[in-house]
Amino acid sequence: MKRRWVRWAAPIALVLVVVAVTLPLAVREPPGPPDDQTWIATLGTIRLVRGQDPDVAAQFFDRDGSFALGGWNGAVPSKSWASEAQFEADLAAGAIPDGTRAVMYDPERWAQTPGAEQRDPVAAIEAFAAVARAAGYRVIITPHPNLAGVPDAVCGTEEGESEQDAFLRCGITGAAARVADVVEVQAQSLETQPSAYTDFVRAGAEQARTANPAVLVIAGLSTRFVVRSQTLVEAWSSVRGLADGHYLGVPEGIRPEVAVEFLRQIGSS
Repeated sequence: MKRRWVRWAAPIALVLVVVAVTLPLAVREPPGPPDDQTWIATLGTIRLVRGQDPDVAAQFFDRDGSFALGGWNGAVPSKSWASEAQFEADLAAGAIPDGTRAVMYDPERWAQTPGAEQRDPVAAIEAFAAVARAAGYRVIITPHPNLAGVPDAVCGTEEGESEQDAFLRCGITGAAARVADVVEVQAQSLETQPSAYTDFVRAGAEQARTANPAVLVIAGLSTRFVVRSQTLVEAWSSVRGLADGHYLGVPEGIRPEVAVEFLRQIGSS
């Protein structure tokens, strides 16, 4: 009996080794953003983040729950317009890149948005969404509060009223939410004032979800207004549970290291 065990031991061991080698190894999913939040960024911002920390870029943007304006790995391929008229022109001309799945309208009081769209952003938002949906795209709307300060606006600031208060009173976020899949509360200019940031995001989110309970509400964050990552962490923490995610901006390449450190800090929370 002892000799028989010795004779079979080697073949059995060999079989076990072969099985172990040929069985696929379990693949560990990389961690996603905290609370499985939705994140939006431009391709330029994502590249800046990746240049300093590929792992944190992958955590927040290499996933189907994020939107990349310009496309990026596993994120939803997206593209942005500040002009509804230009979007329609590009669509008619076949100028929208193949594979684009989501389109974003970003009307603001700036040169990129035509004056008529600035004065009546709700009409422009509704037109953009209708055309985008007919073409089969998901819709992201990110109206800026400074639209309330446009001269001769259909609805604008009154005496003694801030742009944020007028913007909320005019119901622009609610109008956007009614026709969008994702709507942004552009609160980034208030990042250094945590209570004001929280109040504006809360009010905007409530207005959006009242108009459309299914809409995703994201809040703006930007490195333009801060010099410390902790300021972004505090702003992010102040609306955790109120916002479904964030638009992260590193405009003109300003302080990408702040964005990276911010993402590292919240990514481990």
